[in-house]
Amino acid sequence: MPVPGENPELDAETAVPTLIGVSVAFVAASTILVALRLYTRCFVVRAPGLDDLTITIAQVLSIGVSIVTILQAKYALGRHVWMVSPEDNISQLKCLLAAMLIYNLAQIVTKMSFLFQYRRIFDSGGGRTRRVCLYLLVFLALWGIAQSVLVAFVCVPTSLFIPSQAPICIDSLTIFYLTSIMNIITDFIIFTVPLPAIRSLHLPPKQKILVTSIFCLGFFTCIISIVRLFTLRAAAATTDPTWDNVSSAWWSVVELNCGIMCASLPPLRALLRHWGVPGLGSGGGRSDGYLRERSGGDGTFSKPGVGNVGAPGAGGKVYPMRTLASREVEMTASQEELNRDMSTADSVYRSPEYAARHGGRRSASRLTNTIRGGDGKEGDVEDGLKGELESGIRVTRELEYEKEGSRSPPKEGRR
Repeated sequence: MPVPGENPELDAETAVPTLIGVSVAFVAASTILVALRLYTRCFVVRAPGLDDLTITIAQVLSIGVSIVTILQAKYALGRHVWMVSPEDNISQLKCLLAAMLIYNLAQIVTKMSFLFQYRRIFDSGGGRTRRVCLYLLVFLALWGIAQSVLVAFVCVPTSLFIPSQAPICIDSLTIFYLTSIMNIITDFIIFTVPLPAIRSLHLPPKQKILVTSIFCLGFFTCIISIVRLFTLRAAAATTDPTWDNVSSAWWSVVELNCGIMCASLPPLRALLRHWGVPGLGSGGGRSDGYLRERSGGDGTFSKPGVGNVGAPGAGGKVYPMRTLASREVEMTASQEELNRDMSTADSVYRSPEYAARHGGRRSASRLTNTIRGGDGKEGDVEDGLKGELESGIRVTRELEYEKEGSRSPPKEGRR
């Protein structure tokens, strides 16, 4: 091993600025996207969920990874080992162990956020996609616990600053490979889960490609995970660990933050539409694949190019539509098609009471009564303009559920 002063050019080498720059830049980018996602779900769509909670936790953990990575750079990481004091080296190893534990936990939580998002989007009442997501959530929770225990007892760096752990610690390289390979495998499985459901959608080819590409963004992190895997051997089997571990450290930061960003991009379509970005529909309406219905029945629903049916309001229940891609179906519907749909609704979806009051003999719709929470008895349809408006809202919602192929909309108790 060289000694200080033997090779001044080698002694002067440092990767500290690069390491700090990568850590700050990627965590800043992911923080901005997560903040925009939370704004979208809380104030635009007004429908936050478990996927938003878990991605927020993952982002906090990601900030922690970046902080301890910068602390590693402060003490020793990014310089040659012969230029580092023993005290700084021990401090750097403690930060390394903390970074490994937080990184693995953040990865698990990020994957869980993807799965919660799939269950929210593909809300088909116990369908295959939702069941698969549930099984994967249970597996990830169990694997996360096992992984934390394994990483806590690796030989390097634990045994270097806790010598008593040396007799019981586990080979570091084996654990590094195991956790990284499991990370890659679960990534591929999770990002493949929604693809069969997307293929079954009745969408034009261009729109189906667009929706598929949105869900396939996560495969980009799989590529980063594979690149990071090849840096682990050099980091574990080296005589200059404080220098050779730099690439593994920054690839870990990049991989984690890219996963969080990929999870946060799909919900931002609603924000772009809200801002009136061309090609995403008119702003100001409800979006992101959700219908909001207040307890009084005066919820809103926005159809691009048509406007809102009913008055906007907050609170009440949030009903997830079957697929995020349903908005693409709406965007392709012309005003003429909508008029025909409403004409059909006028002849099919009116209740017996409405028909009796207006001189018709139209039969009740099961979907109408289900959404209204009524049973077709007298008094279910209110008199006057308010009753007409609410009937129009219900009909529009029913048409949307039928266009998506949903067997039945969510049930709600009698109002």
